[in-house]
Amino acid sequence: DFQDYFVRRGHSDAVTGVTFKGIEEAHPTSQVDTALEEASAIIFCPSNPIVSIGPILWVPGMREGIESSQAPKVAISPIVGGEALKGPAAGMLRSLGHEVSAAGVAAIYRGLIDGIVIDNLDRALAPRISEMGIQVEITDTIMNSQADRAALAEQVLGFCRKLAVESAGR
Repeated sequence: DFQDYFVRRGHSDAVTGVTFKGIEEAHPTSQVDTALEEASAIIFCPSNPIVSIGPILWVPGMREGIESSQAPKVAISPIVGGEALKGPAAGMLRSLGHEVSAAGVAAIYRGLIDGIVIDNLDRALAPRISEMGIQVEITDTIMNSQADRAALAEQVLGFCRKLAVESAGR
């Protein structure tokens, strides 16, 4: 179980697979469907793509609902400079065969997101991510204060607005 892995064993084990018991019985509620239809942006917070965002995407119908939304979809990479700022994301990505980088995160979300926000430390990865068909916004993503959180939120929302305008122009 996740709590045993994360708390008791301090997420020190190599993860070779992840399953969610009962996920096949889960489904988005009508409120979730409405929210996706009416969203002006869908933002994937800088969280572990395997055990934080993954369970949401693995709910039957959820990924399809996000994909069908006309809103810009933007992820914020939880990996900065090849490391997770906290938690087991880097180790999980590595042991599951994913690249531990903002580009690795972008690859996981490829086909689902329109853009990704990466840290200035990962600027060199932008061309690789762009080649995946994902637009890149580069900024400071490390949040040590309320001002940092507010600045990142404004940057992400501005990026979403830019993507919405570009999409409307096509």
